[in-house]
Amino acid sequence: MKLLSVIIPAYNMEAYLARCVESILRTPSLAAVEIIIVNDGSKDKTLRIARQYAERYADTVRVVDKPNGNYGSTINAALPLAQGEYVKILDADDSFDGSRVAEMLAFLRKMQGVDMVVTPFVEVKGRRERRVEYNIYGRKLYEYGKSYDADKVFSDGAMRYFMMHGICYRTALLRDMGYRQSEGISYTDQEWVFYPLFRVKTIAFADIPLYRYNLSREGQTMDAKVQMRSLAQLVAVTEAMAYYFVTMSRSVQSGARLAFLRNIVADRMRIVYRKYLLVMDNQMFAASDFQLVDARLMRLADQCGIESLAVPVNNILRVDLLRPWLRRNRRYSALVRHLLLTADILMQWVYAVVFGH
Repeated sequence: MKLLSVIIPAYNMEAYLARCVESILRTPSLAAVEIIIVNDGSKDKTLRIARQYAERYADTVRVVDKPNGNYGSTINAALPLAQGEYVKILDADDSFDGSRVAEMLAFLRKMQGVDMVVTPFVEVKGRRERRVEYNIYGRKLYEYGKSYDADKVFSDGAMRYFMMHGICYRTALLRDMGYRQSEGISYTDQEWVFYPLFRVKTIAFADIPLYRYNLSREGQTMDAKVQMRSLAQLVAVTEAMAYYFVTMSRSVQSGARLAFLRNIVADRMRIVYRKYLLVMDNQMFAASDFQLVDARLMRLADQCGIESLAVPVNNILRVDLLRPWLRRNRRYSALVRHLLLTADILMQWVYAVVFGH
């Protein structure tokens, strides 16, 4: 019986896949791990590399070869095959800290039965590394190695959201809920950290920074320029999450959980509005379909029970980006937007200096 299934979505990842897989294989506890590499219609040598590993490590590595369907389709293809009690996603251009895999397996063995495990992760950009915690201003929130009632975590006001790199689910929980991600679009990792929260009953936190998130690759979906070109996909995922909330909210008994999930939807909407109302240049904005997007999001916000969609520049600079649009169908002027963006960058720098992030 495998303890952990690691799903690796891979599209044209010949330059990164070996490093990714090797980071798992170096663990002495390999017998407890299953690696499922999903080749998403790659046009390079990704499939060949994946099959070579499957031949060398037949008890550990499995390969799924499928036509291109984007990120969500790879998860949908792999999840029914997963044999591990727990499942975690590892993007092919990222890696694990191989020295921590055995530690993670020991933690999962100790906490068997918990629905969700949350860990820190490490952002890597060239030679710079930054550990990303789930805390506020360096304050430790939860005791490591202890199972918490999920509703307590959702209600304490300390957690706002989760990130894919730091979570691991009990596989049966995903199967029981019929989990599926949207296909054909990017940014569906947001669904991975949202839909299961409707069903998660217990959460454990581990001081194991297993995931190493590579920020150096050009053209990755989180690149600001790529996000602007792919804004329609960001909108589509946001709308899918809102529809899911509307559909599933009636089954949620906890008011605290419902409020937590509603806030996640609202934050995703605010990200979309921020892109349109602050980041997008005038020429692109004029050619965009923002009025239609705005109408759909406002309708969904109403259905979700979101009372206010004020879009502040950041948590400190509470200038509402949405206000001038709602009042006059107009954004702030180019000069004001430039000043707001500059202030936002400066505040991020100050935050990094003061709090070491």
